[in-house]
Amino acid sequence: MTHQPGWYPDPYDPRLVRWFDGQQWTQHSRAVQTSVPSPSPRKLSTVSIVLIVVGAILLLCVIVAMILGVVALVAFFANIAQGVVCGESPHYCT
Repeated sequence: MTHQPGWYPDPYDPRLVRWFDGQQWTQHSRAVQTSVPSPSPRKLSTVSIVLIVVGAILLLCVIVAMILGVVALVAFFANIAQGVVCGESPHYCT
């Protein structure tokens, strides 16, 4: 069984790789290249998760309150407008 030419773990020193030319080991060697580990993803703490959830709920409550406020203002001004129309022309009021 023959191996392809290439860099292989040095049989004499595990800290090195040595070039195998397909027939024999050569004098060419180099240090084993260690891969740089990729940074692990950061995990959120329980406190952070709770704060995010509470903040999202509060934001949702503010948005709902603003929508309800706008609806109430529109209804209020619609009632005023209807009162003005009804005050001027009572036959249009129901």
